[in-house]
Amino acid sequence: MFLPAFLTRYHGLPVGTAGFWAGAGHAVAGVTGGLVAGFWGDRVIRMRRNGRLVWASVAALAAVPAAVAGIAQPAGSAAACLVLIMAAYGLLNMYYGFVYPAIQDIVVPELRGTTMAIYFMAMYLCGASFGPVITGRLSDVLARNAAAAAGSTTITEVYRATGLHDAMYVIPLLSAGLAIVLFAGSRTVAADMSRRDTRLTAMRSHTA
Repeated sequence: MFLPAFLTRYHGLPVGTAGFWAGAGHAVAGVTGGLVAGFWGDRVIRMRRNGRLVWASVAALAAVPAAVAGIAQPAGSAAACLVLIMAAYGLLNMYYGFVYPAIQDIVVPELRGTTMAIYFMAMYLCGASFGPVITGRLSDVLARNAAAAAGSTTITEVYRATGLHDAMYVIPLLSAGLAIVLFAGSRTVAADMSRRDTRLTAMRSHTA
């Protein structure tokens, strides 16, 4: 959400240029990450039952150094910043190709629609809704802190750029947290799938 503003404020790109390259980068990295995860997820599930969540955890963890390196690029290094952050975004976008099928793996077919409805409600009400708000609020707080540290009573664009730059580090922080959560899920998903199989067998026996 804040990448175009980050490229404009911190790296000095014009608004139109920042928007174009952020959009193009999201399109390429997002589609690539989703497709690779979908293809690879279909293969690893045949090797081990928790393969999808294990690889989702690996992708989220690999996004951490890429995001940190992208955010840490010095002001004016827009190209390097964009490439690294898009690499992180592509890795994070692999979540969808790995985790959505994993959710389907642990519920019986009759409950898949309901399960995804509950999941999307939680994800978008909690994550997609509050994530940008929290990041923006953090950016404002850090901008005020930067101005206060410099002894200024006015929050100029320089301090806004500093605040947004520092707030962006929430991305790798949460990505590391996501990797931990996904790995924890991978420890139990095989048992969840076994319970699904048991329930399916019972339902078919009852129907018969």
